[in-house]
Amino acid sequence: MPSLNKPQLFIITGSNGAGKSTLKQALLPVEFDQLQIFDGDIFFAKKQTEFYQQFKVSKEARKLANEALEEHFLELVDDHIKNHKHFAYEGHFTGHGAWKTPKRFKEAGFEINLVFCGLDHVPSSVKRVDMRVKKNGFHVSPLDIENNFYGNMQMLDDYYPIFHTIEIIDTTGKMLPIFSIHGEDCYSPLSDSELPEWFKRYLPKMYSQLIRSRSID
Repeated sequence: MPSLNKPQLFIITGSNGAGKSTLKQALLPVEFDQLQIFDGDIFFAKKQTEFYQQFKVSKEARKLANEALEEHFLELVDDHIKNHKHFAYEGHFTGHGAWKTPKRFKEAGFEINLVFCGLDHVPSSVKRVDMRVKKNGFHVSPLDIENNFYGNMQMLDDYYPIFHTIEIIDTTGKMLPIFSIHGEDCYSPLSDSELPEWFKRYLPKMYSQLIRSRSID
């Protein structure tokens, strides 16, 4: 459980269509469930619409929206680090550059916590996004969906030791917690045969830590 005596950073990430935006407030510990979670996708979509209405050029609107998002997010990060205020945001972490922000918070004395919502395979992610678009949600290209599906897990499996707590949740069906890390300890409520294959295959370092932990117990 995150400490109430230290500033906290919460990161919500996972596959496209895995329910991050829908579930995000419920994914925070109850002590922090009133903490506002910054969603860059929503901010970007709003700014893109504003700039398109102003310039009537899609490419320019997208460029300006990206610049506005980067500037606003950096301001939020700087402010929360400077004032040691709890912060939460949702995003994807498919490249090494995306991990600079969590590292900044950790170096500033924050405990950093992550919740990952996963799906069983790419087609499930594509299907969820298609359903969202039909309900006027935002579109993500199949290529980006695939890159996020594999890239998020590849990067997380490399960088996960920097986190104080991690919660891995399978949202293919009902929301199912499958793996947790709290400090030096890791735990799963599921037997090895019950663990989803995507967890074993795409998060092999976490899976290996779980196996080692169970062999010691």
